[in-house]
Amino acid sequence: MTYRHRVATVFLFGFFLDLINMFIASIAFPAISRALAVSVSQLAWVSNAYILGLTVVVPFSAWLSERWGAKRLFLLSLGLFSLGALAAGLANSLSELILWRTLQGMGGGLLIPLGQALTWPLFQPHERAKLSAAVMLVGLLAPACSPAIGGLLVEAFSWRWIFSPACLWLC
Repeated sequence: MTYRHRVATVFLFGFFLDLINMFIASIAFPAISRALAVSVSQLAWVSNAYILGLTVVVPFSAWLSERWGAKRLFLLSLGLFSLGALAAGLANSLSELILWRTLQGMGGGLLIPLGQALTWPLFQPHERAKLSAAVMLVGLLAPACSPAIGGLLVEAFSWRWIFSPACLWLC
């Protein structure tokens, strides 16, 4: 596999995990509600926190990339994304879970624009249509797969494991 295809694969995998994590938590709400003794309505903040963290950092991605470099910032965002997921899986209260999901969202929010910034220049304009098609495929598959993945993890292990796919970067 060439360098540019490896970069594209990392970007697409990161994009997939980012999208999965936007939707995966809701499938575990009943189990989280019982474990943390909170109402399901309070748990909306678990999903909202991820999207809030993501939304806050996206506008700053170009500015941060110029100061720290896209590759370095991408690696930092992967670390932040994985750390937030790992800590969310270990959370013992709703406030901890919300805090770690916000941090995870901040890391995830940088993955998409930085991944695009690192990947697109490696492909000629006539090759970008295939890359765009792959991005669209991931964008359609990840939300569709998320409930099934989350359900399998909750059933087989516990609600804490729904955050484990995001920790794959640590391997």
